[in-house]
Amino acid sequence: MAKQELYRKFAQYYDLIYKWMDYEGEAEFVEEMVELHKFSPGNNLLDVACGTGNHAQYLTHSFQVVGLDINPEMMEIAHEKVPEMELVTGNMQDMDFEMDFDVIICLFSAINYNTNLNDLSETLERFYKHLKVGGVLIFDLGFCTENWDEGRVFVDAVAEEDIQLARISQSHLRDGVFNANFVFLVKEDGIMDFEVDQHDIGVFSTPDVCTILDALGFDFNIYGDYENISWDENSGKRPVFVCVKS
Repeated sequence: MAKQELYRKFAQYYDLIYKWMDYEGEAEFVEEMVELHKFSPGNNLLDVACGTGNHAQYLTHSFQVVGLDINPEMMEIAHEKVPEMELVTGNMQDMDFEMDFDVIICLFSAINYNTNLNDLSETLERFYKHLKVGGVLIFDLGFCTENWDEGRVFVDAVAEEDIQLARISQSHLRDGVFNANFVFLVKEDGIMDFEVDQHDIGVFSTPDVCTILDALGFDFNIYGDYENISWDENSGKRPVFVCVKS
């Protein structure tokens, strides 16, 4: 996995860009799935790619949360938002903790920062090794071949007080990788700024991911869009994997 400079300059605007996200609802889904599937005895949770702590802020009342992220700027925001959460700077593919966890989550397309199946397999193997027997891993494929829409233009726009922000990108797949060049236009306190934030995002098929999970020894179910319904590849919903180390 390449060490990408993700959102460093624009970490302060991250929560504005994604203010439409239902973090609370997704955290409730995590709690529901853990209650349904977990049979390890503890409540330690690792939030991989925790970002600014938007999921963790709703999970700390039920779990002892450790957050892992590669972006120090976003982790500063997470610390202010969720001061009780332990934070560790690191990459999901290289993570090496001295403890095991009852729950590992990697949400909101973060798993897609593995850009090929070998990297994805190594990351999922690290997750497996860091789970207790009976522990639960939850991740989603924000981008998968079943839902891919080539050439689609994405525009996020926010206007709030003295900040006007727009982010523009277009989906283009090359050798299984979405080279997402996010164009940021920011006007704050009357001053304009412009930047291109590049993200390399792997786009996988769900059968390939299932093959990896099977090989590692996970039992798993696939749900649609953080709802307690089975994922259907024709639904347009993102697949959410709930995996148990049994």
